[in-house]
Amino acid sequence: MLRNKVTEELSIVKVKPTSIRFIVSLIFIHILFTLTVNLVLFANGTLSVIAKSTNGWINETLAANLFGLVLEVVIFLCIIAKLSLRDLGLKRNTLLAGLIGTFLFWLAINIVDLGMISLTHSSLTFNNDIFTNSNVVFGEFLGQIFGNALLEEVLFRGFLLVQIYLLLKKVNNHTSRIGYAMLISQSIFAAIHIPNRIYSGLVGMDFVYDFIVLVILGVIFSLLYVLTKNLFFVIGVHSLMNVQIMFWNSSFTHTATLICLLLLTCLLICFKRKEFRAQKSEGAVPS
Repeated sequence: MLRNKVTEELSIVKVKPTSIRFIVSLIFIHILFTLTVNLVLFANGTLSVIAKSTNGWINETLAANLFGLVLEVVIFLCIIAKLSLRDLGLKRNTLLAGLIGTFLFWLAINIVDLGMISLTHSSLTFNNDIFTNSNVVFGEFLGQIFGNALLEEVLFRGFLLVQIYLLLKKVNNHTSRIGYAMLISQSIFAAIHIPNRIYSGLVGMDFVYDFIVLVILGVIFSLLYVLTKNLFFVIGVHSLMNVQIMFWNSSFTHTATLICLLLLTCLLICFKRKEFRAQKSEGAVPS
């Protein structure tokens, strides 16, 4: 039946369910964590000692989020809520594919970026920071893939998206159910960034625009997780969205990254729809 097929495509939700009490508690803990990091640790430069002592390889972002990973993922979700890493989307058998996918996504960004440079006849200059400040350049990426992006993907896509989906039992249509779960979980994802944005000085329409962008990005990351079933890949994409490592200087890199993200999402949706229609026409999914 069609319903069974959709359920199979949402195999990421075949995890141990938890209670709403744990979900609310985690949100509360993460709010306290972000407030502490932004208003205390970052504001006072507390973690700068770690960055200086490691010559930038472990920057403030990585140090703060490693603490978050231990507190929220290891202690709260794994020990207290008794969830496994697989329940949070971290499946060892998907790691290699996730790494390869991340590398291919990075290559795509480079190709699109070079194409935009060529089309606009812009000058191409080498990014000397790759070698002269490699500790800072790669330290920023490490701060994402082992810190910020890792923590946010586990919490908001691997855990919150799936657990909210499981809570919406009264929604019989699975497509609607995953859609509602995305909107709810990613609105929470955007809302939790509010203290950081206030600390950064965003006000008025800039604040509203940033909130909407965060919801949209959260939904896109959720779609990537649903379509690929590989949280490691989404972590890699998220990291490259936040920190772009290029061998040349370019003003198009951020735009190229957004183009690649949107193209990837659209291609995956089209591929899944084509795959579904092919199976239906062959009789694998009777109407």
